[in-house]
Amino acid sequence: MEKPSDRIAEVLLDYFLEGDPEGARLLGENIREGGFPWLPEEFERTLRAGAFTPQWWGKHFYNDEWTDEEADELDEDLRTIWNAIAPDRPYPLDSQPDNLDG
Repeated sequence: MEKPSDRIAEVLLDYFLEGDPEGARLLGENIREGGFPWLPEEFERTLRAGAFTPQWWGKHFYNDEWTDEEADELDEDLRTIWNAIAPDRPYPLDSQPDNLDG
């Protein structure tokens, strides 16, 4: 997966422009009420694929050119969204197995 799907981008733009935590909360409520039933699983696949890059995120949500140095801000935003849309599930990138050298 090279980039997030258009439907993920559209939903996140509707709810999370400029990193609005209230928008994330409202998105979570919408999902719990039956809206966007596909979003948690697709969001998780997109996270695991590494498709949310700082460059893509900055361009779409902050109208700014982000660099890899802004990855901490991206991680914070992604965790905010995940905790809103799947509050009972661990953050997917925390549960990936570490690469072990032996």
